[in-house]
Amino acid sequence: MKNKNIIWKEEGWTTIQDANPVKHIVEISCFAEGGNVTQIRKRHQDGEEEKLTKAIDKNHSLPMSLEAFKTAYDNNEFEW
Repeated sequence: MKNKNIIWKEEGWTTIQDANPVKHIVEISCFAEGGNVTQIRKRHQDGEEEKLTKAIDKNHSLPMSLEAFKTAYDNNEFEW
């Protein structure tokens, strides 16, 4: 279930608590500058952190407008 109460920031970090028990992802953060997402960080329950600065997956590259990111996130389009 998606958290619809996320406060999205056009400047700075937005943290999304979106646990995925299959992939062990606990938290996803996106960094926006000027309304564009330029960096994603995925944190796993084992403490591993993955930083994405060029692409999110094979279908989504960075930078990406915050509005496009929000829409793709809400529609479960990302292959985390």
